[in-house]
Amino acid sequence: MKWSTSLLGLLSFIAVVVNGAENPRIIIVGAGAAGVAAASRLYQRGFRNIIILEASQRFGGRIYTTPFGPGIVELGAQWCHGEVGNVVYQLASVYPGLLKSSIIADEDAVLIRSSGARVPEAVADRLQTMAEGIIESDQRDSFAGSLGDFFTQKYWQTLATPAYKDISRDLAEQFLVYYHNYERGYTAYDSWFEVAASETDSYVEPAGNQDIAWNGKKGFSTILDIVSGNYPGTTNTSLTPVPINSLVKYGKFVSNIQWKGSPEGDVIVKTQDGTIYEADHVIVTVSLGVLKENSGTMFSPALPTVNQQAITGLYFGTVNKIFLLFDAPIPEDFPNTVHLLWYKSDLTALRQSPHAWAEAISTFFRIDNQPNVLMAWMNGAEGRRAESLDDATIRNGILHLLKIFGNGLDFGNITGLLRSKWSSDRLFRGSYSSRSITTENLNTGARALGTPVRNAANEPVLLFAGEATNPVHYSTVHGAIDSGFREANRLINYYS
Repeated sequence: MKWSTSLLGLLSFIAVVVNGAENPRIIIVGAGAAGVAAASRLYQRGFRNIIILEASQRFGGRIYTTPFGPGIVELGAQWCHGEVGNVVYQLASVYPGLLKSSIIADEDAVLIRSSGARVPEAVADRLQTMAEGIIESDQRDSFAGSLGDFFTQKYWQTLATPAYKDISRDLAEQFLVYYHNYERGYTAYDSWFEVAASETDSYVEPAGNQDIAWNGKKGFSTILDIVSGNYPGTTNTSLTPVPINSLVKYGKFVSNIQWKGSPEGDVIVKTQDGTIYEADHVIVTVSLGVLKENSGTMFSPALPTVNQQAITGLYFGTVNKIFLLFDAPIPEDFPNTVHLLWYKSDLTALRQSPHAWAEAISTFFRIDNQPNVLMAWMNGAEGRRAESLDDATIRNGILHLLKIFGNGLDFGNITGLLRSKWSSDRLFRGSYSSRSITTENLNTGARALGTPVRNAANEPVLLFAGEATNPVHYSTVHGAIDSGFREANRLINYYS
C-alpha cells in the first residue's frame, strides 16, 4: 500500500512487515504528549508507517518549555504531580538529578489579604484543611446540586461549629472567594456552580509529592525525549530512539477526516493546505477545545453519538500564566506561594479600575532555578479576556497587585514579560479538561470520548488520545502519555 497522490505531489512510504502482516499506515493528528507517546510506542514495537500531522511548527503541545531570562519557564505543564502510578515520574526518576521537589512544595503558601496583612499560618492551615476535606467528602456523591452549592453549604455549616468561632465573618468570606479561585485554577473551570457535586469520572491523585520540578535546560520537554528514547544516557533497551522530527509534518492543520473513506476501507485525511493522505488508522490527539470548535466539520461522516456527547459534555477551561523578569531577585520576604484574599470594598474598587482584569489572578509563585522571575496564575473568563490585552496593561496590573499584596516590598524593575494565551490559540482553545453539570446530564466522560470508531469490518479506524480521554488522570501530562500508550497498544494488540 502507498500514500495517495495530491496536488502537492506523491506522498510515498515504505511497507514493512509486523507479525507477518504488511505494516499498517498510521496517521497521528497532533504532536503533543499523547501524540508523541503513541508514535513512540508504535515505532518501538516495529510499526514504521507512521506520520504525525502537527498544525504548529513545533512538537510538545501543551508542554511548552520556553527560554526566558537566563533560564527557562513552562508556559504549559510545569510540575510532575505525584510519584506512584505516574508514568512521567516512573520514566524520569531513573535519571539522577532530573527531578527535584519544587520550591512551592514546602508548604509555606501564605494567604495575604488586600490590606497587606498575612493570615496567621495556623489559621490558614485550619481553613485550607477544612476546605480540602469538603472537596474530598464522600457526601458529594449523594448531593444533587452543583459543587459550588455543596461547598458553600458545608463551608458555612462547618464554620458555625465551636471549633471555628475565632474565624471572623470577613475572613471567612475572603477565604471562600479565594478558595473558589484556587479550585478554578486547579481544575480549569470558570465557576464551581457549573460543576456537579457528584461526578462519574473522578481524578485519581498519584501518591507522593504533587509539586515536582525539572532540572536541566529542557525542563518538562525532557519527558518527550525520554518517551521517544532520545534522552542522553537512555538505558531502557525497549525505548528504541524514535526519529520524531522525521515523522512529523509541521504546519498541517487537519480539516477533515473521512473515516468511511475509500471503497478499499482507507481513511482519508485532508489538511488545510490541500494535502490528502490515506491511512488504515488515525489517532486523533488534538485538544478537547479543538474538538469542540471543529468536530462538526472535522469528521465525515459525523462521529457516533457516544463521541459527540463526550465532546459536548466535557468541560475545557482556561488557566493562563504571566511570567515577570525583574532586574533583582524577588524579595526574600515574599513567600514562594502567595494566595490573594480580597476585602469586598477593595475588590469593588479593583473592578472599577483599569486593572479590573487582574481579578483573574489567584496566586503568585516563585519559579524554580529563576530567582528573578515571578509567575502570576490567571483563571476563568477574566483570564480569557486578559489574553486580548497588551503587555503594558498586563504589566501595570501586576505591579498594582504587588503594591497591595507585596506589603511595601521592593521588587525592582521589570525587564521582561512572557505569558500564555491558550484560549485564543486556535490550536488549543483552552488549557485542560474537567467535568461540568452537562457532563453528568449527558452521562458521558473521558471513556466515551476515547471510544474508538470502527468501520463496517469492525476495524478500529479512528482512535482518540489526549488528557481529556483519560478517566482518572485527565488534565495532566501523565494522563496524556498514558492515553497515547493506550491507543498505540490497542493497535499493537489488534495486529498481534
